[in-house]
Amino acid sequence: MAFKDVMNLRKSGKEEEAYNLAVADYNLDQNDTWAKRALSWCIYDGLKSSATFEQSEIFFSKLSELKDLEVPASEEMLWGKIAWPINAFVRDCSKTQNIGTETYTKLFEIIREFPFAKPSHEYSVLLNAFLTAKDWDGIVDFCDWWGFDNFRNEDFVYEVLPNGKKMPISLVESAHIAYAKALINKPDKDAIGVFIPKLQSLAEQNPKMQYPNYYVGKLLLASGSDKQEVVKALLPFVRKKQSDFWAWQLLAEAFMDDDEKYMACLLRAVNCHIQEQFLVRVYLILADALRQRGYYADARFYLDKYRQIKAETQTNVSRDANRMLHEAWYAGAAGQKPTYELDYVSITNELLFADKPETDAVVSFVNKDKKMVTVVYGKGKEGFFKYDRFVSRLNAGDAIKIRIQEVSEDGFMKVYSVRVSDSPITSDYCKSVSGSVSSNISMTTFFLQTEKESFYIPPTISSKMQLVIGEPVSALVLYSYNKKREQWGWRCVTVTR
Repeated sequence: MAFKDVMNLRKSGKEEEAYNLAVADYNLDQNDTWAKRALSWCIYDGLKSSATFEQSEIFFSKLSELKDLEVPASEEMLWGKIAWPINAFVRDCSKTQNIGTETYTKLFEIIREFPFAKPSHEYSVLLNAFLTAKDWDGIVDFCDWWGFDNFRNEDFVYEVLPNGKKMPISLVESAHIAYAKALINKPDKDAIGVFIPKLQSLAEQNPKMQYPNYYVGKLLLASGSDKQEVVKALLPFVRKKQSDFWAWQLLAEAFMDDDEKYMACLLRAVNCHIQEQFLVRVYLILADALRQRGYYADARFYLDKYRQIKAETQTNVSRDANRMLHEAWYAGAAGQKPTYELDYVSITNELLFADKPETDAVVSFVNKDKKMVTVVYGKGKEGFFKYDRFVSRLNAGDAIKIRIQEVSEDGFMKVYSVRVSDSPITSDYCKSVSGSVSSNISMTTFFLQTEKESFYIPPTISSKMQLVIGEPVSALVLYSYNKKREQWGWRCVTVTR
């Protein structure tokens, strides 16, 4: 038996001599466990030293040899090690240009017979490696073979790289995304129907994962599912990612048959704060949508943005873009003023938070420089928030509807949505009154006087309007908080003659 001699040669770096001796010893008695063990470790050495695409012929030869050797699963140490050269080989292939996907398929067909320990760190390494395989249409079969029930607790944790950088998603999430992408590229309704509940379950059990719901929506769209079902699946994701243009681009796909919502989602996408080069695809989609609706100046505006980015990045314009650039409407739109208007913020916020109750409120004060607004939203309830994310302008006295997330002790409000109401609000904290102008003896403070009550008119209003004592006026009055007097009371917000 040459086992010890083989091992000593391996340790001294004489791998070829060790291999030749192991082969000769194994051929003497193929039932000898120690001879098979020695040869399998020599094959492992060969796999390590040939784990590159350039040496793929040798690598596959060694793999086939190991497969034919039929090493039992009881050789746990060996099978734990085998995953590492496979990992190195796949990753080298993924970095190599134009290798074709048949390499991954050939590799999978061999290793699927290997008795890897599962779950195990090495088994997870194997999955992680194959997830780097570019454009491989066998990833679904691979994942089915690997088995998503073999994830370890560690696979749910975001990996920290040696340089300290934290990976954006975990192995579990990455694997599910790869599976979903493959199903989207080649839609199989039956397979999609089976996978969606698994993806939804992952999202429910791991709320910190941001992408499962996104791909649920993509899969539903790919399978031609009911729009309401798609939107319901997408909304939780878009709420989390509402500052990301591609979340709105995806939601727009769910509203292809609803003109207003479709356009609102696209406009929300292109108005996300991000480098314009990332918006190039959305610019093209929006340009085509506006062209189809006859808004040629607007379409040209976004098509020109698209073309400018393509020029700056030295990339070719698409066939669709080139077609539009040579159509008559494009030349005819030169110099025209864009005319398409849509309150896309209100529409998209309504989409996102339709399940949240709206609260009536009245604007009591506006700081236009800081884009801050103070509102009264109930008897003895007042707060403030930044409004420019929701509406372009607000004025004192405006009736609005807001969805409130929370209100801090100092009155700062986090709101989901804001929209100007079409009808005035009449309640126990807001009303319209008519009367005449009165003042104190020194004529420094003005009031709107009715038969029964007196309502304070702020100096900003009385001085601007140059009110005259006794003249008839009407006003919208609010029950609001006076910070100087530290008390609640009625005051005029708007006054009209």
